[in-house]
Amino acid sequence: MPKPLNVVAGVDMGATHIRLCLQDEAGEVLHCEKLRTAEVIAGGVVCGIAKLLVAQLDRLNARCRGMVMGFPALVGKDRRTIISTPNLPLSPAELGELAGKLEDALGCPVEFSRDVNLQLSFDVAQNGLQHQQVLGAYLGTGMGFAIWLNGAPWTGAHGVAGELGHIPQGDMQLTCGCGNAGCLETVCSGIALKRWYDASPRSYEIGELFNHAQQEPFVIALLAHAARAIATSVNLFDPDAVILGGGVMDMPAFPREALVAQIKQHLRRPLPHDSVCFIDASSSSFNGAQGAATLARSCFLPALYVAPQQAALG
Repeated sequence: MPKPLNVVAGVDMGATHIRLCLQDEAGEVLHCEKLRTAEVIAGGVVCGIAKLLVAQLDRLNARCRGMVMGFPALVGKDRRTIISTPNLPLSPAELGELAGKLEDALGCPVEFSRDVNLQLSFDVAQNGLQHQQVLGAYLGTGMGFAIWLNGAPWTGAHGVAGELGHIPQGDMQLTCGCGNAGCLETVCSGIALKRWYDASPRSYEIGELFNHAQQEPFVIALLAHAARAIATSVNLFDPDAVILGGGVMDMPAFPREALVAQIKQHLRRPLPHDSVCFIDASSSSFNGAQGAATLARSCFLPALYVAPQQAALG
């Protein structure tokens, strides 16, 4: 029997899809897989993740040395505590001691990360921005946001920095999934967009929304909300660059140029207005999972890990 291959796992758990990436000691991607989150966790998140991972480990004759798992959630500074998951249907019982339960099931160390930090880390490396100050705004299920400072994602005093989607700039008559009233995500998110789409019969699929509804008042307002929020973050942080992406922005005919133009209308002049640049995020659906796997390699195979030439994910 050949000696098992040492691998690490990166998991990106979104509200709609879950993505898995396995890397070997040299950083080669051995496997990427995308499945519907609801199907994977139908029998429980621990059981679902273990089943997903073990099937590939058996196929590859591999042993997992560690896993990093990204969540659309508040993740504690210990990188083991899930504080809040407003866009994931996970109960407090499932979240309690989740890292330890996964470690018991998988037989390897497990750490958590806010998913948007993994995405931003990937995009920073892809664009050679690791020595600059960068903001990432990812309009998807929620309003994802992350901050790159001093060569790494900035997570704040408690690990929960960057919650732009939960500033009180939404509809005060609506309660956000986080429990507060009036968060930005109540009017500026994939969830808000789908709620509007489902409210009336439409002659087009939601994936074609921007081909048909750019002049609808709700869509116009959504873009205005996004522009004001992103501009506020630029005026606060004075970054070199802003990465723009996420599932909503990746939809066909999304008016990206119009969004950037609106953002610039609200920027302080002459700076940061005249200096900040806007960059499209990489659109691969496996960026977060690959970022998680690369981070897992640096954490759990440190003697063998060699940082990517462009940047080390941290």
